[in-house]
Amino acid sequence: MGFRAIAAALVMTLGLGVAQAREFVVTADQAGLIRLPGDASGVIVGNPGIADAMLYDSRTLFVTGKVFGRTNLIVLDEAGRVLYTSDLVVTQPDSQTVQVFRSKSRPETFVCAPTCQAIPQIGDDADWFAEMSQQRETTRTGANSN
Repeated sequence: MGFRAIAAALVMTLGLGVAQAREFVVTADQAGLIRLPGDASGVIVGNPGIADAMLYDSRTLFVTGKVFGRTNLIVLDEAGRVLYTSDLVVTQPDSQTVQVFRSKSRPETFVCAPTCQAIPQIGDDADWFAEMSQQRETTRTGANSN
């Protein structure tokens, strides 16, 4: 194996190690921005239930956290080569979050900044979670239940 082939293999190996060591953190219900090192043509989110990613242009990626959790993010160029990869971590809004416990039921979660609003989280009471999630989806899509 020639010097150039060894150097190329080393660069590719080191590049993959660095790419996989990245961690991108975004808060649930917030968006984050990633500037890409080259022109992207495809984006894959391992678990789209946790986060969503959208190319704004070929070098700008917006990532929106949906629910707290961990997944991965892969960005490909036109030739199918990995341009960017990272662990994608969606965190809960830690500050000003309140959990309400009623009798023996599971909690209901609210974010209070400055007034309290329901923010359903995994682990909340199932019926309350479903009702609040449906209301949020109706608000997001503009659908009317009447």
